[in-house]
Amino acid sequence: MDQEPRRLRKYLRRQDKQSKKTLKFYGKSQRGTTKYNYTKILFGIIIITSITALIFDYSGISQYIYLSIDKVVSEFTIHTFITSLFISNSSAGGANIINLFFLFFMLFFLYFMARNIELSYGPSFLIKLFIISGLFSALLYILLRISLLGIYPFNEPIPVGSVYISGVYIGLAWGGIYGLLSYIIFPMMRREVRAFIPMRMSGRSFLITLIIIRLMFGLIYAFSGLFYLLIYLPELGGILGSYLVYKYNFIKK
Repeated sequence: MDQEPRRLRKYLRRQDKQSKKTLKFYGKSQRGTTKYNYTKILFGIIIITSITALIFDYSGISQYIYLSIDKVVSEFTIHTFITSLFISNSSAGGANIINLFFLFFMLFFLYFMARNIELSYGPSFLIKLFIISGLFSALLYILLRISLLGIYPFNEPIPVGSVYISGVYIGLAWGGIYGLLSYIIFPMMRREVRAFIPMRMSGRSFLITLIIIRLMFGLIYAFSGLFYLLIYLPELGGILGSYLVYKYNFIKK
């Protein structure tokens, strides 16, 4: 008779220990789940770097943060291949404060989609996708710059109206932004994307419209100077980079 209460107490102690272990493990797993910190960090870096680039621009030292192949060749500013990935504006585009406003709007719009990428594929995938998209934008910029060497030789002043600028310094963050946005759209190419826009449009149509608008801006400004192609077109490389990631799945998820 005495053994029954003792066995019961042992059983209750084991159950209590198991419950504590379960609660402890559950708490750790909850703390370990993603809280979209990498999305916030990535967007925060873009905002801070874009504002810093604006300060560099006004201080006359744009070549040390923006990407310019001219300065990479003459001053070996190779680090700008990295810093430019997080800059939204161009020092030759003008209206940079307005550009920052559109950046804030776009990041707010993109945040919930980017965090879904982070939740579905992991924070590492999110960062890699952004960087690869930006690097493809850099590749397109290099190809465009080389194609314009006959008109704008390396390290030669570029005429803008009645004045000359020392070079075109660009940021590539929009390439990464377009890459993230495109990656969300690719699985919905034949479905409606009413979550993006207040009208009936397939993912394919939305993506084509996005490309056409960017091309249109580049071609319109190109009438006043072909160097504007270096500002408005490289970002389309981000869509290509994102498509290759989606198509061939070469990033480990």
